[in-house]
Amino acid sequence: MKRKTFIHRFALGTGGAVLLPSIGLMQSCKYEPQTRTALTEADIPLLDEIGEAILPTTADSPGAKATEIGKYMVLMYNTCMPTEEQSVFLEGLNELDARSAKTYSTSFVTADSTLRQRLLGEMQKEATAYKLKMKGMEKPLPHYFDLIKVLTISGYFSSKIGMTQARNYLPVPGKFEACIPYRQGDKPWAT
Repeated sequence: MKRKTFIHRFALGTGGAVLLPSIGLMQSCKYEPQTRTALTEADIPLLDEIGEAILPTTADSPGAKATEIGKYMVLMYNTCMPTEEQSVFLEGLNELDARSAKTYSTSFVTADSTLRQRLLGEMQKEATAYKLKMKGMEKPLPHYFDLIKVLTISGYFSSKIGMTQARNYLPVPGKFEACIPYRQGDKPWAT
């Protein structure tokens, strides 16, 4: 074998040895959704991001993430939610995670706000269609997105931030006034 041929083949072989591990790394970058069997502390970042997408930070008040909404959801799930609703909630989180991975090849946590809003908009349409389908049935199970929204809103507006920054707050109320003038855009009063 000539020296020139040897160097050429050696360079090709060495280049291939360098590139092969990086190809494997690039293929492993695809997000694989996890299947939850229970809600744990590890799910708090996902729940925080879902809550923030539902009630985002504005110029007037912090969003749901600032209230640690994920911790609230885990607490309510573990202590107050009936077993049937727990399974609906878990199936919903698994569905959201799987749909984000399938549609956008990323987790909900790392997706940008436009993708998050699009995904949650689709789920809202599904929840509305589900409610119409279940209308007239005696005590149907709620749609998972409705459970997520209810927990987000109740947790946010029962937190200190929700009570004092998202609403008008007067720690020591004055006299009773039955009729208070309302101007368009005023915050509701915390009670």
